[in-house]
Amino acid sequence: MDDIFGNLHAGANGQGGAPRPDLDALEAALEGAALWGMELDPRFRVLAVTLEPTPERAATLVRTDDRRIQLLCFPVSTIIGSLRRDGPDGRELLAFSEEQLVDVATTFGGAPVDAPLFGRPEPRPGAWGPQFSLQGRSSAPDGTRQTITVSVEEGELSLDLFARFDDLEVKGPDGDDLPWPTTAPHH
Repeated sequence: MDDIFGNLHAGANGQGGAPRPDLDALEAALEGAALWGMELDPRFRVLAVTLEPTPERAATLVRTDDRRIQLLCFPVSTIIGSLRRDGPDGRELLAFSEEQLVDVATTFGGAPVDAPLFGRPEPRPGAWGPQFSLQGRSSAPDGTRQTITVSVEEGELSLDLFARFDDLEVKGPDGDDLPWPTTAPHH
């Protein structure tokens, strides 16, 4: 397996970041959120995931009509993806590269993400199919404290994307930092 991150270590993206105290509240605020995009920058080891929380949950994050938020996960040490199509002849695995992740995510534009987003273990070989569509690991020792798994379905297509990383930032549609939710929204 290639080091798609070019043997980069933490700090290359110029961002600080610190562990956030209430990942559970963020998870609750994003329950049922729509996926609008994903992009991996292997040079800086950043995974960007654009989500739109449901209207009833958005108030804990965004105070505008545009409810989209972007999760910036960094430094990423591991990325694993599986894109599958179910058809009359069974399930087909579709390969894609990190450069194609934007286009793959666009295919699912607006589909709700499965919960939980954070804290799932790395998928074992065979869990998402006979092999992975995308797989990359950094040889750097960082990027191992947290995980995110984005799982969506749209028609006959299914996508699962797993990443291991250290820090997480939450940005609004204008790129400004958003405050983390401090309590889980009520159902």
